Amino acid sequence: AAVALRGTAGGGASVVLGDGTRLHADEVVVAAGAHSAPLVASLGEFCPLETERGYHVGFGTESDRLLTRAVCDPAVGWIASPMDGGLRVAGKVELGGVHAPPTPALWDQMEKEAQATIAGVGARQRASDWMGFRPTMPDALPVIGRSRTLPAVLYAFGHHHVGWTLGGITGQLIAEIVQDREPSVDLAPYRLDRFRLFGGSR
Repeated sequence: AAVALRGTAGGGASVVLGDGTRLHADEVVVAAGAHSAPLVASLGEFCPLETERGYHVGFGTESDRLLTRAVCDPAVGWIASPMDGGLRVAGKVELGGVHAPPTPALWDQMEKEAQATIAGVGARQRASDWMGFRPTMPDALPVIGRSRTLPAVLYAFGHHHVGWTLGGITGQLIAEIVQDREPSVDLAPYRLDRFRLFGGSR
């Protein structure tokens, strides 16, 4: 896995792997989601990336027949979706970083809430319990653009709950930057240095 980024004497950037191997490239894109902050920090830039941890529970193979479409319960913070193989309930927000273990009580809570909301859903399939990371910036906007300290590095992360939704346009914008074309949208609101004041001038 990548652990750091460095500049190279001939231009471009190098990606330092955990075993010390260095991979060199003309340009490098940091699109590591919730794991992006340490790579940014290795370039001396302040990055207040937080991780909104989301939880998932699944129910038995017949449970998908209980709903005909995705249903959101905003009062408890999850969405139930009928999937092949069973009903999927996913949601919640927990600020806990990427290293802390999951909180099992949240899986239990989601199971009870689903049982109270969806008649006949039954018990969850505990083997389907999992937790994921949503990379989130304080202003809920992603980071898209070149590194201030090493322009050969481009940033594309911090899409919080809508990474799949914004992945396509983000890829297009990064391609436009790499090709020295005018970006399709103004990228000023998405520059990482919008937080520079809070992290000090480095």
